[in-house]
Amino acid sequence: MRRPLQLVSSASVLVLAGALLAACTTPEPEPAPTSSTSPSASETPEPSPEPSETPSSRPVDIRCDELVTPQAMYDFNPNFSLIDSWSPSAGSAAGQAVAADGVACRWQNDTSGDTIDVSVASFDEAGIAEKQADAASGTSAPYGWFRMADGAGEAIAFDGSYWLVVRSVWFTDPGDATPLVDAALSAL
Repeated sequence: MRRPLQLVSSASVLVLAGALLAACTTPEPEPAPTSSTSPSASETPEPSPEPSETPSSRPVDIRCDELVTPQAMYDFNPNFSLIDSWSPSAGSAAGQAVAADGVACRWQNDTSGDTIDVSVASFDEAGIAEKQADAASGTSAPYGWFRMADGAGEAIAFDGSYWLVVRSVWFTDPGDATPLVDAALSAL
């Protein structure tokens, strides 16, 4: 006698059919990005950046005894005398001021030989922005910035287009230079 066919549940058939169909298809790989060293015909090359504007300076026409008057220096310390002829080092703030058609002045202590350098230059907006960014590495002071460099204090102030630096071993904190910074700023 023959056995009757057993019916397989419809759920089992669907699972089996789905598995067979999945085995028959292969997944498509995602396309890998292509690299090209030259632009395609439809691609336009980006323009090269414009050269940045070179900061420019303007001549500063002021004498040392006008920038810091003899009275202002006397009030600071009566033992400092203006040196008539002095050439600052090229990399110093005073040297940079002279290179930018500015003014650099030096006073010397008659007893110790210590010096105070006062320099000023005038720059366009790009030049002032560059000097301000450099000065911001120092400590904020009422007149601008203060920092110690090679054992001397540098007081850095800005007034419009003017960049002023007052430097000396006599300055160990921002307040030490304030009388001379104020005198020079009021002369500009």
